Amino acid sequence: MQTHTHHWTITADLSPLLVLTNGYQSWSESELRPLTDTPQRATLQWMVDQGQDPLFPPSGEAGVWRSHGLIAVIRPDGGGWVGCALDLSRAFAHWEARADGDHVQVTCTVEGPDVELAWEETADVRETVEDLAGRLGAAMGALNPAPLRVWCSWYSYYLDVTFDVMVENARLARERGLPFDVFQLDDGFQADLGDWTEPNPRFGRHARELPAELQALGFRAGLWIAPFLVGPRSKLFAAHPEWMLQGDDGTPLLFGSNWGGAYATLDTTHPEVLTWLRDLAATIRSWGYDYLKIDFLYGAAFPGHRHDPHASRAEAYRRGLQAIRDGFGDGFILGCGAPLTPSIGLVDAMRTGPDVAPFWDDEARRVFIGDGAAPSARSAIHTVLARWYQHLWYQNDPDVMIARRERSLLSDQERGALLGLLDVAGGLRASSDPIQMLDEQALTLLRRSLEITTPDRPVSLTTSHGPTVTHFTRGTFNLQNTPVGTLASHSFSAYPSESTLPSQPVEVDLRHVSHD
Repeated sequence: MQTHTHHWTITADLSPLLVLTNGYQSWSESELRPLTDTPQRATLQWMVDQGQDPLFPPSGEAGVWRSHGLIAVIRPDGGGWVGCALDLSRAFAHWEARADGDHVQVTCTVEGPDVELAWEETADVRETVEDLAGRLGAAMGALNPAPLRVWCSWYSYYLDVTFDVMVENARLARERGLPFDVFQLDDGFQADLGDWTEPNPRFGRHARELPAELQALGFRAGLWIAPFLVGPRSKLFAAHPEWMLQGDDGTPLLFGSNWGGAYATLDTTHPEVLTWLRDLAATIRSWGYDYLKIDFLYGAAFPGHRHDPHASRAEAYRRGLQAIRDGFGDGFILGCGAPLTPSIGLVDAMRTGPDVAPFWDDEARRVFIGDGAAPSARSAIHTVLARWYQHLWYQNDPDVMIARRERSLLSDQERGALLGLLDVAGGLRASSDPIQMLDEQALTLLRRSLEITTPDRPVSLTTSHGPTVTHFTRGTFNLQNTPVGTLASHSFSAYPSESTLPSQPVEVDLRHVSHD
């Protein structure tokens, strides 16, 4: 594996310094933390495999912080140092800030061909992060289409989704005047991972029959696939074991834990695999889908033995993603579970945090097992906010609003925090709530969450109510378990304007929310 290592040294009092990190892929934890703190590292290997970069995971060591693509070290005055790679189409940039006495040792290990790096001392870290992120996005041809409003089947129906469920929710959305653009079918329609064109009998009909029904109701049709993953019992795996990423023993490498066990991933340096991916994307487009959510994309960059031994992991990943783009044409592509920086220029939108869930926190998994990528409302808010600048790389997808009260453990304040997240993050709007389940109050909240906003900016990186960026021009988040002044725990405060701060933050009270 080709690598190039670059070094810098910061001389400063370490005790007040903060570090801003960017996790490897969509779900990987991104944070704003004291430099001398200890980052969490998942104790189970499958959690590292699915939520982090197995070759550069969080250190688990006090004062040692790892970040992907971009890193910042912040002084109490808001100044500091920012590092960013300026083209990551062929390489990964692994940044590390290590506390060392009265110094911070900073390294960037470029995995793949060497790239231009920016390392700048600045009086305003926020502006420099945005500037360098913008330069990276421009160099890689970042896409910025109009954001869409999407209903997705996953967060209510999961694998139990059916053809009739999709059509009925679309019918009710039209009947109630909900302004969705796309109805997207998620996991559950296919026979197995890899066997995407083979129907699952539980779904009721074939996925190719759905677009016509949705279009007749006035909606665009969207589909979910995990294009690089392959089930070990699938027809694709049996027919083409040579297409899989190989382990040291020369057999298909199985890793992770989902869908009942480990899975394989396609070797996206294999020419036949690239043809298959292009054909798959083109087939889905021919069915009438013009919105494609591609998930679990980290598989294409997983370490292993490839058909092309000279390709870097980033190059292998980009080849696979390019094949899907070539097959899907000018349709809208949303990435998820994806290495972030090598996706720039090939996806229209990107999930920038873990899955939202109908509860605030999975504290046992997050704290005691160290898995910051675990689905929950808190984890999603935490990581998306620390990536506020990534709208310069693609449209943000902060994930779904949960407006329903049934099948949900979220309080009014916590739903208010999700509403604030969508407002601040901008980008896509999404819901999975069963439409029939929503009363007028929930429908009002859902309509408000579907209002498109532009991405907001932090007003401070040196003050926070939780281990992330929490103070924005439109509101302040409190992710802590205790109130801060009049701001309740697990909540969002709304400011009267984008340029002034009120003396008394106003909590969003969903019992009285109205649709403008």
